[in-house]
Amino acid sequence: MDQTHPTRGVSTILVLSVLSFGLLTGAMLLIGVSIVGFWKSLTSSDFVSWFASHSGRLGVIMIPLGAMTLLVSLAAAVVSWRSRAKQQRWSVIAALCAICVMVSYPIFFAEANASFIAGGLSDSAVRALLDKWVVWHWARTLLGLAGFVAAILALQSSGR
Repeated sequence: MDQTHPTRGVSTILVLSVLSFGLLTGAMLLIGVSIVGFWKSLTSSDFVSWFASHSGRLGVIMIPLGAMTLLVSLAAAVVSWRSRAKQQRWSVIAALCAICVMVSYPIFFAEANASFIAGGLSDSAVRALLDKWVVWHWARTLLGLAGFVAAILALQSSGR
């Protein structure tokens, strides 16, 4: 593989990595900035009702976006492995960020979301879990943003 100029395929994968991170991070920012504020304005019972009715729609968008970002960023790390050191490093960092974003779902969000949907939590338990959910959400949003920046730097390092 040419060490100074990436092949068209490598450039395409790097661009796709940037785009997928941009979509995922943008969606997480939208949730954090607008939807979470709406949730917090609701009473606990109204929030749980809304969440049970509509959270599946978020999952239908977020899970494929996260999976796509993970796969493309891993592919970018693989195709960058024998490339310039900076491109390789930034691609690996982006892939690690994508892994962390996706791992947060089974570690925290799956159970928390299921608890909201199941109902039966006291008002204080709903508020406490929602507050914890928000912290986890902003942590993964920051990881997504870091991955987005790393993907941009990998693309920039490719010389394209």
